[in-house]
Amino acid sequence: MKGVIVPLVTPFNEDYSIDLQALEEHINFLQKAGVHGIFINATTGEFTSLSFEEKKFLAEKGRELVTSTAYLVGTASTNTFEVVELTKHAQDIGADYVVIAPPYYCPLNDEALFHHYSLVAEKTDIPIILYNIPSCANPLSVPLIKKLAMEYSNIAGIKETIDSINHIRDVILEVKGERKDFKVFTGLDQHFLNTLILGGDGGIMACANFAPELHLALYKAFREKKFEEAVEYAKKLAKLSRIYNIALSFGSAIKIAMSIRGFSIKPILRPPYKMDGEDVREKIRELLESLGLVP
Repeated sequence: MKGVIVPLVTPFNEDYSIDLQALEEHINFLQKAGVHGIFINATTGEFTSLSFEEKKFLAEKGRELVTSTAYLVGTASTNTFEVVELTKHAQDIGADYVVIAPPYYCPLNDEALFHHYSLVAEKTDIPIILYNIPSCANPLSVPLIKKLAMEYSNIAGIKETIDSINHIRDVILEVKGERKDFKVFTGLDQHFLNTLILGGDGGIMACANFAPELHLALYKAFREKKFEEAVEYAKKLAKLSRIYNIALSFGSAIKIAMSIRGFSIKPILRPPYKMDGEDVREKIRELLESLGLVP
């Protein structure tokens, strides 16, 4: 698995129920656009606001709908046994990968985090993508990532949502350098090109929900060694990533941008998340206009 992977938003109705029609429309749109993977129950999908049964339901629904690209399911929880059960469920329904962020809220050292992931890796066979997001959860150090990758063959890669080129460099050199099949993805749109240049495999990036054409064009240009073209798209993604500085949350930024671009997904977040107001919407519209993404 390489290329552009989309951490899917979860569409909601006004009563906060899951909007299945919008979900199906969006997955079909992304598959037609040609993305290389679709990731359900992601951070962008507000997985912390979903019940245990809803996570399973969405995983099953996504498996029905995703037919032409890699299918990834988020199975993170602060409860290790829930992670094991959700990961087994994803395996049973035929997902291609699971993506597991570390436990949040409770501070854990590398030894505890190794134990958490090892319990999951030993009880399941599905390929596991680690998910390093230190702004939201316990950080995964390079030595810990390497130890997990070398100990468990089903720990297949990592999503790095970290604003550090040096950290990504070290993971690529020290982990992928030792284990060639280990996949390294950035979680930040602005780090897509430099991750590829360093030897990474792609990106799992939220803005690809509403502007996958930019990410796909960059990846295609890079693969075809059209580096000047790739740099121009990287500049656009760097500017687009400022959307996260404008809004209160990933979810608000992405759902407002989708609304502005005409997607059927409603600008609704489940509490405790809250949608931004008209002033933020106008700033996001101006940003999208400056990149030619809206008329």
